[in-house]
Amino acid sequence: MNEVPRWQGGYGGQVFIEHRWSDNLMSGSTELDNPAGLYENKQITHLEAVYTFKPWLRITGKLPYVRQWHRQADPGGGTSTERNDGFSDLTLALPIKKYTNGWGYSENIGIVPLIRLPISKGSGDYPISDGTTDYGVSLTFERETAVYIVSTGATYWWEQGSSTEETGSIDIDLGWNFSDYGALHWETELERERGGGKWLATGPTLFWNINDFAMARIEYKQVIDERVAGVGFTRGNTLRIGVGIVF
Repeated sequence: MNEVPRWQGGYGGQVFIEHRWSDNLMSGSTELDNPAGLYENKQITHLEAVYTFKPWLRITGKLPYVRQWHRQADPGGGTSTERNDGFSDLTLALPIKKYTNGWGYSENIGIVPLIRLPISKGSGDYPISDGTTDYGVSLTFERETAVYIVSTGATYWWEQGSSTEETGSIDIDLGWNFSDYGALHWETELERERGGGKWLATGPTLFWNINDFAMARIEYKQVIDERVAGVGFTRGNTLRIGVGIVF
C-alpha cells in the first residue's frame, strides 16, 4: 500500500478486491444510445507481494485474477451475456528510491522499471489479456510529514501487441494523517491511450493501520471524463477494498 516495509529484509503481501462497472457505450468521445441496457462489469482480485532488499531497493509482484462479463447485442436483435474468468498478466517492478529526511519531513524520488508477463494467451472473443510481454517505467515523488502526505507518479507502458495501444498515466495523491493509525487521501488518476482512449477519475481513500502487522485500505474513484478508442464500453467507476500484512 506504498506504506511499508521500508527496512532491509522486510516483506509482505496484500489482497485487493476491485469492482468496475459501466453501461456507458461510446464511439470515441460520443456517447451512444443504449436502449437494450448493455453493460460491462469486472471484478478483479489483486494478489500482490513485496520484498525490500534495502530501504532504497525493493521488488514487487502483482497478479490479478479477473472475472469479467458483459451484456452484448445479438445479430438477431436480442441480447446475451458473455463472461470470462482467469488470471491476467503478472506485473513485476523494481522500485529504486532516493530518500531525504529533513526537519519534520521525509521525501523520496524514484524510478521504477516495469515488465508485464502474460499468464493467459489472450484467446477467444472476450480475452482477459492480449497475451504479450510489455515494458514500462514509472517516475515517482512523495513527501510526508506528521500531518500530510503529497505524492505523484507518472507511468508509461510500451505495449507490444498490435491490438493494444501504448498507455500513459498520471496519479496525484493528497493525504491527511488524522491519527497515528489512519489517513484520509484524495486521489486523482488520468490514463490515456495513444489511440484516443481516456479515463479521468477522482475520489477518496481511507487507510487504516490495524496493528504492527496488518493494514486496510478502501478506495473509490468517480469518473470525471472518459472516452474509448473505437466503439465500446468505458472503464467506469471503480471501488477497491484491500488488506495487507507485513513482516
